[in-house]
Amino acid sequence: MSKIKEPTYEDVRKELSEEEIVESFVFRSTMTAEERKQADEEFRKLRFERLKEMSDEQILQSELMRMKLLMKDYFNQSEFMASYSFSSQLKQYIGLLKKSSTDFAADLDIHKTKLSRILNDKESPNLELMYRLEHHSNNMIPATYWYRLHSRKLEEDIKLDTEKRAVEYKRVKNKLTFKKSA
Repeated sequence: MSKIKEPTYEDVRKELSEEEIVESFVFRSTMTAEERKQADEEFRKLRFERLKEMSDEQILQSELMRMKLLMKDYFNQSEFMASYSFSSQLKQYIGLLKKSSTDFAADLDIHKTKLSRILNDKESPNLELMYRLEHHSNNMIPATYWYRLHSRKLEEDIKLDTEKRAVEYKRVKNKLTFKKSA
C-alpha cells in the first residue's frame, strides 16, 4: 500500500492559481486507435505550421530553453554522462548559435586557442568564462549550470584517476592513523 499522500485541492491552491490548476488538469483519453491516429496527425500538422511561423530568434530561445531543461534534468541524475560534460554542452551551445569558434571566442573576449582547448577538454573553464556564458545567453543558462557541468566532470575524473592518486599518495608524509573502533 502506497504511503504517498495525494495533494488535496487546498494543497495545490497554495502553490498554483485557479487558471494554472485548470490548465494542469488532464482528462483520460477515450479515443479509439483511429481517432488517436487522426488527432496525432492534426497535432503534428499544427506543430509544423507553428514552427514555420517562428522567427529565428524564437527558435533559438526555445532551443536554449530545451538545453537548459535537459541540463536541469541531468543534474537530478547521479551518473556522469559525457554528453553533458562542459565541453559537450558548450559545443552544442555554439552549434545552436550557428557561429564559428573564432566568432564565438571573440564574443566572449577569449583567445580562440583557449576556447579550442576548452572544447577539446585540454583546459578547464574558469569562473570568468561561466559568467560570460551566462551573460552571453541573456541569463537563459545560468553560470551555476555551467559550473555544475564542469564539477560533475571533475568529480568523475577524481573517481577514475587511480594513477595520479597513487602518485600523490606517495608524496604524503605523516599520514593520520586511527585505531579501529569496536
